[in-house]
Amino acid sequence: MSTKKLSVTQAALPGFEALLTASTRSSEARDSIRSLMRLGTSDAEWRGKSAIPAGSFVDVAVSAFKVATDIPLELPASVAMSLISTRLIQKGAVVNFGGSMVSPALWTVILAASGAGKTYTANTLMKYTTIADCFPEPSSAAKFVEDLATHNRSLWLRDEFGQFLKSIDQQTHLAEMRDYLLRLYDGKTIERNTKKEAIKIEDPSLVVLGMTVAESFKECVPAEAIVDGFAQRFLYTVANNDPARPPLSVPMYDIRAHENAISEAWRKIDQTSIHPVYEVSEEAVAAFIEDFHARRSEGDGLPPSFFRRVMFAAVRYACIYHVLLGDNDAVLTATDFAWAGRMVSQHLSDARAVLEDYGLGELERLVRRAEEVMADLESKGLKCTPRALIRRINKITTTAQASALLALIAPPANSGAAVREAA
Repeated sequence: MSTKKLSVTQAALPGFEALLTASTRSSEARDSIRSLMRLGTSDAEWRGKSAIPAGSFVDVAVSAFKVATDIPLELPASVAMSLISTRLIQKGAVVNFGGSMVSPALWTVILAASGAGKTYTANTLMKYTTIADCFPEPSSAAKFVEDLATHNRSLWLRDEFGQFLKSIDQQTHLAEMRDYLLRLYDGKTIERNTKKEAIKIEDPSLVVLGMTVAESFKECVPAEAIVDGFAQRFLYTVANNDPARPPLSVPMYDIRAHENAISEAWRKIDQTSIHPVYEVSEEAVAAFIEDFHARRSEGDGLPPSFFRRVMFAAVRYACIYHVLLGDNDAVLTATDFAWAGRMVSQHLSDARAVLEDYGLGELERLVRRAEEVMADLESKGLKCTPRALIRRINKITTTAQASALLALIAPPANSGAAVREAA
């Protein structure tokens, strides 16, 4: 197994400056950054094979791309999972998990190099399935609602997804998209009045598969979007090149020798019963709780919001694996959640890789240095001020940066400890 690193170039501004700026937005942002720094470093490696049942549709698809292309295998794996997720929501399936009805709709963002084969992979695999209704490209927030009324419960394939997220914050005709996406994620009713009619979409659901160039993602999605929660709705998959199959090692892609195997594997998906409501066995609940606590303790924890959202994707994945394994029963099992946990582990690792590229490692080193400065000053009976940090830490050059750094190293207000004054 090779160590995965996010292949994203550094932006013009140092990452730590962006994170410091983001930390001034709210106490929630500061708490998220504190938790991220406690995570420590870890090997962000894809354990893809361990999360793919042998002989399944995903396995057949990945095996075909491994033999016939040099495309990173995260791409066919993510597309295949999204196709099964789409079949589930098209049938109106939900999971009754602890009294909450959870949609099995995946929201995935694949980060890969330019020319890695993102669009080719999606278009090729869809040819061998019965998923035909794709969500059209929205030209505005108003058009998005109109299209959702006629294409609810479909697959939204979006290339250059980072650019789309950037447009939401910059283009007036997309200004309402953020609210619509948040409501869509939660399955809340979406309404809009037009000159022609009043549109009301109850129980909206889409499978979102956004594909974006890794090198430009950080430029499109700022640090504050990562820590304020909006970008945390997505599951991140980093698709780096396979050393055993480097780019240009395959002159042409030809999947035709594998099309019968892929089609037959999907036919088994079609033949598996889809239930309107899936219950979760007591053993499965216990497995989820155990896995939740185990992963929470690894690396001293993740930000509660980010960690919880990724971990609860296990419920969505468990339903997908249930169908992938050909189980016709209406009860999700501990086995389903065991497979789901392996996939969630990949998303946790890849989320860490994304966050590292925002300058988290550098910011963490600055925080540790600031703590050393503070401890030294306090041992001498002096107060640590922004001016003191500027004098003793070369990379801190402004009062705003120093004040933000002091706010990060101060104990959270809800901890009961006195918050140091950053005057």
